[in-house]
Amino acid sequence: MKAMLSHIPRSLQTGTRLTCADNTGARVVQIISVDGYHGVRRRQPKLGLGDQATISVKKGTPDMRKKMEKAVVIRQRKEFRRPDGLRVCFDDNAVVIVNENGEPKGTEIKGPVAREVAERYPKIASMATIIV
Repeated sequence: MKAMLSHIPRSLQTGTRLTCADNTGARVVQIISVDGYHGVRRRQPKLGLGDQATISVKKGTPDMRKKMEKAVVIRQRKEFRRPDGLRVCFDDNAVVIVNENGEPKGTEIKGPVAREVAERYPKIASMATIIV
């Protein structure tokens, strides 16, 4: 996995509900745990743009509901700064459901995808309609 070029603030924590931006059948998901998080005792695990998490599907089709899946954050409301000085923020927090290898389960992604995520996950970048 490629490293991030810019510092991304970790603004999403466990328990946060997000929109699912792909066509897998999930609409609203909740973060259960953050993959690869090694933190301090009693500190809430947080994640930001491009991080992978285990999520639970709260709203969606009956076959997707109450399932635990892996997901990658593609948009976050909290603004972040790129190395060239540009500040970027999105209208919502969104994820894409992926498999164990980081490849998306759906066939299309609704809405924009951050460039940092597109560089880190090439399969997500090839499915994205807009890369910001």
